[in-house]
Amino acid sequence: QVPSYDKDAPLPLGAYMLHNLAHIELNAIDLAWDTVARFADLDLPACFYEDFARVADDESRHLGWCLQRLGELGAAYGDMVAHDLLWEGAQMSAHDINARLAIVPLSQEARGLDAGTRLVQRLTGSGDKRSAAIVSMIALEEKAHVAVGVVWFGRICAALGLEAPVTFRTWLTELCPDLLKGPFNHDARNEVGLARAWYDISHWPDEAQAQIIPPAKAASIRGQGKMISRQDMEPTSAAGILPHSPAHGASSASSPVGGGVGPVLAREQLQVLKQRLERMLDLELNSSEAGGGASGTAR
Repeated sequence: QVPSYDKDAPLPLGAYMLHNLAHIELNAIDLAWDTVARFADLDLPACFYEDFARVADDESRHLGWCLQRLGELGAAYGDMVAHDLLWEGAQMSAHDINARLAIVPLSQEARGLDAGTRLVQRLTGSGDKRSAAIVSMIALEEKAHVAVGVVWFGRICAALGLEAPVTFRTWLTELCPDLLKGPFNHDARNEVGLARAWYDISHWPDEAQAQIIPPAKAASIRGQGKMISRQDMEPTSAAGILPHSPAHGASSASSPVGGGVGPVLAREQLQVLKQRLERMLDLELNSSEAGGGASGTAR
């Protein structure tokens, strides 16, 4: 999400916004490739890695647009200080594939759907129609990236026997509750399959609401340059409700950031996961072909 314009910023509005957006796109390239490389040992179906390689390719094109426009505005990437909030998402979700999907495409990238229209309107209002057109095109293409995350999150949850909405809520509660702070573009999120009951706390069951740090408090903690820890939780902490808690003899490992618990699956379990996903992909493909549609693989 692009920060609000600071009147004391070293760049005028258009260049300021494009610089922030360029930084987001640069981080998004790294995040997509990190997802491919970090979870390569899970040996998921090849189309999982292909989808995120395509996301990285899209993000590199977006970065190129931003850098070109910055040059036209007489600025360059590096002319102002940038943040590392997106890379924090990579660190806190490095230990679990569902955590990565919940934090990055389903939350961080989804914030782009929330902010895109407002940013386009602001740039248009300032007279910078060329920058507004670039932002509009980027926001349109970001929808596919969120959709890829939604599809793969649903597939992996189904293959593991987990309820996708509960799993999503739990990872956000545990690792990054400040991403649950609005305003939200509900229509754009719904268009890519991200249901309001997943991310809108007011639509959560009472017991789920009781487990969360208020998003404003979480955002304040991060604003001080701190990572959220269990000590910041309300008295009813999220411990014990993680859908990834070990079961049936599976071993566990502590999250490197945030204190979450994720499974360390044995090779046999990973093979079962891959086989289930491949069967699901075959069923999707057969169903799509029967209906005269395109391939069931997320793109």
